[in-house]
Amino acid sequence: MQAQTLNCPNCGAAISSDSPQCQYCESRLATMACPSCFAMMFIGSRYCPHCGAAPVQATAAQLAVLKCPRCKVDMSSVEIGAEAMRECERCGGLWIEVTAFEKICSDREEQSIVLGGASLTPTHHLDLSASPDKIRYVPCPQCGNLMNRINFAHCSGVIVDICKGHGTWFDRDELRQIVEFIRGGGLEASRQKEKHELEFERQQLRTEQMIAASRADAHGFAYSDEDRIGGLSAASGLLKFLLE
Repeated sequence: MQAQTLNCPNCGAAISSDSPQCQYCESRLATMACPSCFAMMFIGSRYCPHCGAAPVQATAAQLAVLKCPRCKVDMSSVEIGAEAMRECERCGGLWIEVTAFEKICSDREEQSIVLGGASLTPTHHLDLSASPDKIRYVPCPQCGNLMNRINFAHCSGVIVDICKGHGTWFDRDELRQIVEFIRGGGLEASRQKEKHELEFERQQLRTEQMIAASRADAHGFAYSDEDRIGGLSAASGLLKFLLE
């Protein structure tokens, strides 16, 4: 769905629901996360401008107070849908602990199966020409160590900040993009890609082993018929894989 036009509660100006701040009076617009796709929307919206789900007011969660890794202000602990997480009211980012994010991924993938797995959502292409100076590593809100930046599922195009032991930091709307990727069958496509890559590497290794065996045979070393048959089978399997 397209972003809807709402009115600023302070000056009345028409503003896109994607805007975190009024461009006229510069007041921050109160937002909340959609319980279905986790996109940010204005409080008072009748439906999520991204997925169309009805809004559900987030409830307070009993989590320890942590600082936003970007803004360095206290994050609010909220329960969105069935998962507890922390939200920065200044930048709209979300801190989600490991088990909660695993549950979100599992639930959304199950939804994609029930819904028939709509066509794969186009990935967000990475800007590889961006200056390294613009990349900012942020600390884990729980342990303080700098987090790793990874491309979620290695092919989603959504770069998130991860602390393996504690959780994942999502800048504004990144969690929505990942949910769209999962619901579009992205995780299954990523698994299939990895499976094919592993199979290719396995076939390539077997072929290299047989080439080495053939060279050794040419220098007078003896190999059994079983070894030769196995080598031919490996070469045949690699050829079949490449042709497919």
